[in-house]
Amino acid sequence: MEKWLVTGAAGFLGSHVTEKLLSEGKKVIAVDNLSWGHKSFIEERTKEMDFYQVDIRDKSELDKIFEQHKPTHVIHLAALHFIPAAIKDPSLAIDINVRGTQNLLQSMREKANVKAFWFASTGDVYAPDEKAHHETESVISPFNIYGLSKFICEQLINLESKNAPETKFVIGRLFNLYGSRETNPHIIPEILNQIKKQTGDVQLSLGSIWPKRDMVPVDQTAACVIDTLTKVITFEQNIFCMNYATGNVTSVEEMIKTIAKILDRKIQINIDPTKVRSVERSHLQADVRALKAFLGRTPDPDLTIGLTKILKDEQFI
Repeated sequence: MEKWLVTGAAGFLGSHVTEKLLSEGKKVIAVDNLSWGHKSFIEERTKEMDFYQVDIRDKSELDKIFEQHKPTHVIHLAALHFIPAAIKDPSLAIDINVRGTQNLLQSMREKANVKAFWFASTGDVYAPDEKAHHETESVISPFNIYGLSKFICEQLINLESKNAPETKFVIGRLFNLYGSRETNPHIIPEILNQIKKQTGDVQLSLGSIWPKRDMVPVDQTAACVIDTLTKVITFEQNIFCMNYATGNVTSVEEMIKTIAKILDRKIQINIDPTKVRSVERSHLQADVRALKAFLGRTPDPDLTIGLTKILKDEQFI
């Protein structure tokens, strides 16, 4: 019987992954320490899963979970994801992201017979570039502690793939996810929070609005992650690395114009110098040919459809 263990199960992407697995009738073991995740995101379906409020840095507790349940599939999403928080406390970022991942890999190998493992890495492992980032052709050079911590994890997973050749490992480099249940104060939640407090014409106070990002719907990303881990079992190769993105880029300013059009409201942007990041990528875009070749699809790049959905989910329309 397939058993799917998800770390960070009550988080942004994790809650969507957990929800979809349950909707497909999968047996789910959910792990989250609830530091950033919210149990309310999965509360309605907790009776359908085994939920553990456990920190991935606690190796002994992970061992107990793996020994009891013997999961066949693991989706590892737990991490300190918010870049400003990682920069503010780099030791914490390394402790959670790196030590936590190594604990998980060891528990998998020592206590269970895991068939497939998916790891949430990031497009931040790439060196800044105006071109779309390719998994093997682009330069790897993280320029903040978050990207560095994830790249160290990638190296740990590459090493583990040699120690556990019977397990399939997937490194998924995520780009800018958006959708409902966001747990960090990223740009879209900030925009929506400001709009919610106003009636009529809107005045937004923001930092940088010029950066271009590959905006990826979170629910479709969840589906791609699950489908990848289901399909990867059929391959002889045991380690893969793929970008999870749309392949398109949109600036923050263009995104706000799209929101204004959907809401049929006038939105004016005021730049607050105190909100402008001192270091900022101007362009972050993925080459998605590998994912499309593997799954036959990528998440939908149509930002109007994606933003309309989140505005409906958040009851703006």
